[in-house]
Parts: sequence; C-alpha cells; structure tokens
Amino acid sequence: MLCPSLINSSMTLTLDSYQNHRDILLAEITASLSNDKRFVAGWLTGSFGRNNADAVSDIDINLVVSDTDSSNLCMQFAQVSAQTSPERYSVFSQFGTPALIHENNNNAPEGGTFTFVLYEESAIMIDWTLIPQSKALRPYQSKILFDKVGIPVSSPPEPEDLEQSRKSVAELWAFFWMMTAVTVKYIIRGDSIFVTQWLENLYGLIQDIGRRINREPWNYTRGSLSEFQTTREKQIESIHKLCERMQELKPKVSEFIMSEPAIPISEIETLLELTNK
Repeated sequence: MLCPSLINSSMTLTLDSYQNHRDILLAEITASLSNDKRFVAGWLTGSFGRNNADAVSDIDINLVVSDTDSSNLCMQFAQVSAQTSPERYSVFSQFGTPALIHENNNNAPEGGTFTFVLYEESAIMIDWTLIPQSKALRPYQSKILFDKVGIPVSSPPEPEDLEQSRKSVAELWAFFWMMTAVTVKYIIRGDSIFVTQWLENLYGLIQDIGRRINREPWNYTRGSLSEFQTTREKQIESIHKLCERMQELKPKVSEFIMSEPAIPISEIETLLELTNK
C-alpha cells in the first residue's frame, strides 16, 4: 500500500508531488501484481499507452487474469454499479482505500470488467480493466508492464475502405454546413452554451474530413480544437474562420469525392446578417 508519508495534505499538494505519488503507485502495482499468480499479464492504455501522459493523467491498467481465477475476479454482478465484487475490491484496496468506486461494464472487454477507483487522500484515479486470459488481446497502442504467457497483440487498424471514405467525406461536408446554419441560429438566440459546443464540433468535423481525405486512421486528440468564445462578436468571427477553412478545403474534397459539393456561403452570410437585427 502507498506509504502515507508520500501523501501530502491538500494544502501542500503540487502537480509534481501528485505525479510523483501516482508514478510510485504505478510501480508498486506493477511489482506486486506481476508477482501475483492470478495475473499473467498487464499493460497500460489511455494516455500512458499513447506515451502522452501528463501530471494529472489517470492510470488505465489492464490486467489479464489466469483462466483458473477469472471466474471469480472477472465475474460481473451488475452492468453498472457504485460498488464492485469483494474479490476485485480486495485487489484494488491493496494500493489504498477507495474513496469512490464506479463500475461500468459497458466499457469492459468481452468477459471482463471495468472499474473506476478514486483513492482516498491521494485523489489518484485508476481505471481497472480485468480480462480473462482466454479472451485477452493486447492493443497495439499500449505499454506493456509484464507478460508471463505471451498475450497476442492486435494489428494496427486498416485504412477505411476508399469508397466508404468518399461517402463519409461527402456526408460530413453536408453535415458541417447544416450544423453551421443551426449554430448561427443559436447565436441569434443568444444560447452561448449550444454555440460553444458546436463551434468545437465544427472544428472537429473539418479535422475528420481532412483525416479521411489523407487516408489516416482515427487518433485521440487531447484538448480543444476551438477557442472558448464568450461574446457574439467572437462567435461570429469563428463562424467566418470555419467557413474560410472549408472553402480552402473544397478543391481537395471535390477531387476526393469526384463531384462538386454544395457550399452555401451566401446562405450562411444571410443568416449571419440576422445576428445584427
């Protein structure tokens, strides 16, 4: 269990000390469970698996349970619950006292379990995923902690079928312009929450169109693509920037989908004129 002396009070806790506590805990978990005969492999996914963890990244740990022990440790007693099984609790509590447990097996792999644990005092967060050995396949984008049996690794995703990509780009193009018109309507209504959300989504649609044209697989992107716009003037400015980016992208889209997509700039401008009325 994490040494209490390593857990500072909230008055003295810093990002550096929080990260240090978390990394010490991860090393302790790895050392302990790699020597536990019930667990035959373990790896990290999430930001650690992508090698872009920061000081407050949680630990997404995946543990492969031997087939002998999986009937106990991987047994689901509820799809979603504020508690876990006594067997899993015994594992999780080796490394601190849980302040909060939320088990959501909709996020679990086949035959496995998924449990979020927030630990007392340290406030370290761990997503525990337990997988039966017979069902285990390590994602290609993961960081191995230990492997006693040689768990197979998944292949990188294949590029999307070209024809499907063309259909998707054409649909996303139309969806962008539809939601741009809708977003302007909500600027007129003064609903900044809706507008802020959809400005972010519109930037994401542009990114997704470019990714598909370049035949690139989806990758998780941390952080916002847009800037938080709190005034009507800034929101309108963002709409103009988004439309400009789509106009710049149009030649590539036309070539990729092999047709001329609709680009209702004048209609968007007509709607934007209403923001001044």
